[in-house]
Amino acid sequence: MFLMTRSKLTKLITDSIEKQSKLHNKQLQKQSEQFAARELRLVTVQEAIQVTNANLMLRLQDDNPSGDGNPYKTHGLQVSEILAEYHGETDIGSDLVKRIINISAALKVPNGLALDGDETSAEYEYLTKFMEANQLNEGLCTELSKEGEKQGQVLTELLWDSSDNMVKLSYIPWLPYQYKVRPIGLNNMTPPYEITWDAVADTQVGAGSLPNNRIAFVAFNMQFKTDDQLRLVIEGSPTLGNVLHRINDIGADLVDWRQTNKLYAHPTPSLKTENAEEAETMQNLITTTGWTTGSMIISSGELKMVVPQNFHETMKEAIQTNLQFISGATGLSVGWLGFPDLMSNRAVSDSLGEPLEIVAANDITIWKSFYSQMFDNVITMRNENLSGGIELKPGIIKPKLKPMSDRIWQQLIRLYMPSVEAGAMSRETFWGMIPGFDIAKERENFKEQQKADAAIQVDNVRRSNPDNRSDIGQQPTGSRRFNNKQS
Repeated sequence: MFLMTRSKLTKLITDSIEKQSKLHNKQLQKQSEQFAARELRLVTVQEAIQVTNANLMLRLQDDNPSGDGNPYKTHGLQVSEILAEYHGETDIGSDLVKRIINISAALKVPNGLALDGDETSAEYEYLTKFMEANQLNEGLCTELSKEGEKQGQVLTELLWDSSDNMVKLSYIPWLPYQYKVRPIGLNNMTPPYEITWDAVADTQVGAGSLPNNRIAFVAFNMQFKTDDQLRLVIEGSPTLGNVLHRINDIGADLVDWRQTNKLYAHPTPSLKTENAEEAETMQNLITTTGWTTGSMIISSGELKMVVPQNFHETMKEAIQTNLQFISGATGLSVGWLGFPDLMSNRAVSDSLGEPLEIVAANDITIWKSFYSQMFDNVITMRNENLSGGIELKPGIIKPKLKPMSDRIWQQLIRLYMPSVEAGAMSRETFWGMIPGFDIAKERENFKEQQKADAAIQVDNVRRSNPDNRSDIGQQPTGSRRFNNKQS
């Protein structure tokens, strides 16, 4: 029988205890290292989040260094941005700016330009030829209305064309010339004006000037400034200038919305595991297998897709709020801005037509003053260049511009048409209230129609009674039987 000495037993027990102690220490060290690695990961994630938040804050500050949200504070910056957006030369805002300008211009000059005055006068005849030669009755007046919306003012130079003895229009845009308009005389808010501009470096624009009798000028949202010599200067401003930053905010929100939809159209799998080892294993598995949307994941962990909650609602509310500001500034309803689904209340939509008509009527009055100045200067230039002829009188013929909207048509149908039918209003007065209705042309057409109707009636009578010879001035012969009875 094998007997173990006491010393050997003691040594064996000691070695076993030491071995267990080393194993325990090794396990503790491994757990400590795992805990340290986990802590390091948490710190790394937190630092990444902090850096991301800092970058976002810095980006917001870079996008808006002034903090007031409106980078377009001068006439030049406003006009430059509006022109770029209208012609699609910017990343955002182009579609909405073009829509607002086109609709506003069409509402201000919905039926083109017409003349108001004696149609048989020589002044009426010459101005009709002037409008035809310059295509003012074929859309040019609408294009001038668009320029007024883009630049806040319109200047045209009147030039004499000796080839056809006619005055021709030449449009002078504000942005390249940046001309100054100074009132002359005691009344500093109405013509006569003096137009001057300085030479522009790096361009072919040289210094120049125009007198009042060679121009037609109009300014919207008029403001009065002073030049370096403390002389009064008149300057218009585009209506969109005050809400350009809101239009751009809508464009930016729509881009962010699209990018967010694109990002979260590919959901990210998120697995909740028991420990770091399982998390690392699943992360490697997802990465190495090249997971894509629609792929199946089988795991003992809790699987969910990480997406923001109601992220689109805040963007939608921001877009709606900016649209309301733009609608209030332009007078156009939200539906007219291209968002009809946001205007669900018909009564509210109808009530928005009232301020729109007021704004349109005010701008139409301003355009009438523009064309009145143009017509008077055209007549004056004609008299100066056609010596020996009949001198025409300025101020006799006036421009005619009429607004048009659903509300106006409703007023005509519900109020004025019953007055005509009841004999309380003449038909000619009613015709004159219809937008785009040419009374003179209708009068001629009506006379021709009466003649044609009378001729048809005579022909019908003759065809219905062949023995009736009243159409050739002879007595009717009647039938032989009838004549015998009479004799």
